[in-house]
Amino acid sequence: MKKVIESIDNFSIRTKLILTVVGIILVLGVLMASYLNVVQTNMMKSELNEKGISITRNLAENSVNPILTDNQVRLQWLVKTIKESESEVVYVFIVDERGEILVHTFSGGFPVDLKGINPADSGTGQLLLDTEKGYIRDISYPILDGSAGEVHVGMSQESIGTTVDKFTQSLLLFVLLLLIVGSNVAYMAGSVVSSPILELKNSVEIFGKGDLDHKARITSQNEIGQLADSFNDMADHIGYLINEKEKAAKEVLETRNYLTKIVSGSLDGIVVIDVSGKVEFANESFMHIAEADMDEIIGLDALSFAIDDEDIVSYFESPDKDSTFMKEMNFRAGNGNLKSIIMSIAVVEYRNELKYVAVTKDITEIKKLEQMKRNIIANISHELRTPLNIMKGYVEIALDETDLEKRNLFLEKSLKALERQNWMIQDLLEVARCDDELEKMDMVKTSINCVVDMAFKALNGKVDVSGLNVNIRHGQDKFVRADPEKLAYALTKIIDNSLKFTEKGGSVEIGTFQDDGKAIVYVKDTGIGIPDDKLELIFDRFYQVDSSSTRKYGGNGLGLNIVKTIVDGHEGKIWVESAVGEGSTFFITVPEFENSKETHVCPI
Repeated sequence: MKKVIESIDNFSIRTKLILTVVGIILVLGVLMASYLNVVQTNMMKSELNEKGISITRNLAENSVNPILTDNQVRLQWLVKTIKESESEVVYVFIVDERGEILVHTFSGGFPVDLKGINPADSGTGQLLLDTEKGYIRDISYPILDGSAGEVHVGMSQESIGTTVDKFTQSLLLFVLLLLIVGSNVAYMAGSVVSSPILELKNSVEIFGKGDLDHKARITSQNEIGQLADSFNDMADHIGYLINEKEKAAKEVLETRNYLTKIVSGSLDGIVVIDVSGKVEFANESFMHIAEADMDEIIGLDALSFAIDDEDIVSYFESPDKDSTFMKEMNFRAGNGNLKSIIMSIAVVEYRNELKYVAVTKDITEIKKLEQMKRNIIANISHELRTPLNIMKGYVEIALDETDLEKRNLFLEKSLKALERQNWMIQDLLEVARCDDELEKMDMVKTSINCVVDMAFKALNGKVDVSGLNVNIRHGQDKFVRADPEKLAYALTKIIDNSLKFTEKGGSVEIGTFQDDGKAIVYVKDTGIGIPDDKLELIFDRFYQVDSSSTRKYGGNGLGLNIVKTIVDGHEGKIWVESAVGEGSTFFITVPEFENSKETHVCPI
């Protein structure tokens, strides 16, 4: 191999140029062919996959009514139509919620191997099958969220390979033609380039022998001519460069001081580590991240900050000092706090010694925000989609129901789902109004007992079907300064939570009393309760004590945050006393109304 390299190195510029062009064309051709092959294959797979998903979803939606009405003829017609109208579809079959085959398109009977394959447990299911007919992608989709069965459609993948093979052949022919043209162009270009280079080589040899007045005589204005001009200027600038040496040294010192200021003022943490792994220097930002003083950091083992990270240990032990290290990792601060950081490490040589320079960025809050964002999107999407699916299912059933009583029952259930979604949307709008301060509270003289009655009236429907013992205990009435609609709305959110998290047979009590010149409203339930360590967090926006409970009971984590915002707007206070398994009691205080001359009108 060494001899081959040496022989290539002895080639003329023209030959090297030809070889280089041919090599570049070959490499680019192979890379382009591979890339385009992969891209085209992926695009065709993606298009075929999207088409299969669309067919499967449409069939699932169209199968709801025939399945619910036990219309086997309609189901068989649907799968047969899809099989005959779509050339890529190999088979179609529908199974019920127990996994039994309802209809299929197999002429020789349903294959046993396909039974129970690729269940659609969480939405669309996909599985690539290797069959006698080639590769087939089985796509499944649940009917009515799996309660009525699921649809399976098999999409053939064979057309993809045929198209890709034809494309590859055309591309290889194009690369071959490009090689021929490129070789000829490289030969002519090499002849033009080599002549002035030989002249410049001769001038360099003369200059190297001591003739500093010699000039290269090249008249072209291209890069070679510019190189010759640069060579000619070199001799004239040798003396100038010597005179500028001291000036350059001074500029280096100024640059060093300048860089020191930049490092000290950097928002990213910068630390210098010696070859033994000890910290030699740290800027202010790193001390802030490490939550330690300079004297606590200097001399400390740098690996003590990393938490069980084998990659950084391997990097320090690696003999390769030209590589760099960059990774998102856990970081242990001086006081024991755990943080998330991005650390980048490179090796530099300073005064004949190797140093590790590490740059760190604290992303702890960013990680928390990202997790919160994911939780918010998942929660809101789920909570908004669930009522829509319920409404859609009941409306579709009601459309085919001839019994008026049953139809009205289905429509009533749809309206309840619509009401649930309306409450969630109202919560979101309320949060937006609070954030943007677009709506001001209309403070008037208000009876606290009247506010309780307003809130209870708004939840009459939910109370009636809750199966709970709900009581109102009015204490001595008191006039407060409040926006009655807003305060009643806040109270409905608390009562609604009590109804939601209290099992049937339990009780909810809503009451008022006075204490120290303030009106106090309480809502007491016998529900599931709240852990002690969560009591201070439940009023945070989008916070949920237990995501599994949220899925069981529903909710978006906005209600109690809206309540606190409204209570704060009334210059009041809200708190909760609770024990897990024993229930919770929420308290709201509202200041007394001082101007007794103003007239009071109860909104209800």
